[in-house]
Amino acid sequence: MLDILPPSGGNERLTLVVRRPDESLHDYLVRCQWELGDRVRFLASVRDAQWTILESERQRWRRHALLLTFTGPVITALAYAALGLCGAADSVLPVPLMAGLIACAGIAGAALAIGIARIIDSIPNWLVTRRARRWA
Repeated sequence: MLDILPPSGGNERLTLVVRRPDESLHDYLVRCQWELGDRVRFLASVRDAQWTILESERQRWRRHALLLTFTGPVITALAYAALGLCGAADSVLPVPLMAGLIACAGIAGAALAIGIARIIDSIPNWLVTRRARRWA
């Protein structure tokens, strides 16, 4: 029968489980069957943990994409409204300067969105460490 994990450092095949000298064939086969069942459960739990991690990463990327998608236009529209409220449209400001100010506001909004996304991502870790300290 095979060991749970292959030897580290290569693509070698899984090694066989050695039969004990005082073990009967029936006992050896029963032990191998139990070990194989344990390996299957172990590999299933590893697979489930990897799927959980992958799904949390997908959700994080989805949140980041939505945040960047919606904050860029919102910040740009707010900058345009602020320029309109200040009377910049009626003043002698050239149109390229106004467009540049609005574009800079959009770029700053993207940086703000990335910063907010990082803060939001650190909140669950902060809550976990806080709970761990409470139980310690």
